Amino acid sequence: MKIHLITNLFHPDELAGASLFTDLAVYLHAQGHDVRVTTTFPYYPAWKLRPEDVGVRLREETFRGFPLRRVQMFVPAKPTGGSRVKSDLSFFFSLLQRARFPGWTPEVVLTASPMFSQCLVQNFLYPGKNIPKLIVVQDFVVDAALELKMLNLPGLPWFLLGLENWAFKSAQTLFTISQPMLEKLQGKLKGSRRCLLVPNWIHRSLEDEIQRQHPTPVVREKATLFYSGNLGIKQGLPFFIDSFKDCSGPWNLKVHGGGAELETLLTQVDGVDSVTLGGVLDEVDYVHSLRTATACLITQKPGVGANFLPSKLLPALATGTPILAVCEADSPLGREVIEGQFGEVINPADTPALEQTLRRWQSEPDLLAAMGAKSLARGKLYSRETILPQYESELRRLVEKNR
Repeated sequence: MKIHLITNLFHPDELAGASLFTDLAVYLHAQGHDVRVTTTFPYYPAWKLRPEDVGVRLREETFRGFPLRRVQMFVPAKPTGGSRVKSDLSFFFSLLQRARFPGWTPEVVLTASPMFSQCLVQNFLYPGKNIPKLIVVQDFVVDAALELKMLNLPGLPWFLLGLENWAFKSAQTLFTISQPMLEKLQGKLKGSRRCLLVPNWIHRSLEDEIQRQHPTPVVREKATLFYSGNLGIKQGLPFFIDSFKDCSGPWNLKVHGGGAELETLLTQVDGVDSVTLGGVLDEVDYVHSLRTATACLITQKPGVGANFLPSKLLPALATGTPILAVCEADSPLGREVIEGQFGEVINPADTPALEQTLRRWQSEPDLLAAMGAKSLARGKLYSRETILPQYESELRRLVEKNR
């Protein structure tokens, strides 16, 4: 198959979809397919371009044996609702002009939301050519922005939601990563498109590192929460830290990551002994930190609804780490933790429940051990060997149906 993958995040970006879509491209190429990738210049999670990339409109590279095109995108110094719209628009126009590989036409196009522009551009990218498309809905970015009141202009919700639906309908098939998100997607598209639940997975290099460290016995620190990943608005980590400072007792919180809320968090934890804040960890230290923490903390700001399932959940499961999910119980994360019974779900506004849970965990180590075992068992559902063949199978189905 000739596959055109379009993604705003790709190696050497870190976190979020960067590792997943890099791994997917490598996997499809290894299966013998003609894979080509269009992306932008590295910027995530720092939201900052490298000096050598500033002002560059196009760069052509080869990555692990397949062609890669990097096109310009505006990267705001501080991502807000308005600046993200500007970033999306800039990527849309860059893709429209430079996404295609000259002299080459794909048999299928694969792209993903949350970057709205790379879904919307599918309506224009190959005019007059009947090329099937697969969109992976990792995040309902428009819904999240509206529900979190990041975009409040009159008439804007109706316009953006209509545009989102039109973008989604450019694809014949859409994947999404949790059951609540699938239900939401099916409700939006009302049966007009093929919608499937295909979860995210543990990407190859991380899977290999977990296996490398597996023979070493797990010795977990007492009363230590570990958070690693994006420090964005929808994660709502500053709200959690306010609660944590009021009830932490002997507990410590180690935070590693980067993103829009970094400066807020640096100010917030200054002088707070129970909270440490560091940068993004390499995979060796990341896996080690998961294997030695009492529990992995995953937070979501109230009101995000069924718009995303945090990717940081999967490595925690793969290392058998209990989960402290500070989120609404009916969110994709909340439903996953409750169903799998590998952690505790606490409403973001419920400080007494947080205090009670931390106290119980400290006094009942057997409870944490049982959660860890269930976490490890649940993680097997998200193996690379289980998930990636589903991508290849659906892409092949689309190509063969189109012939």
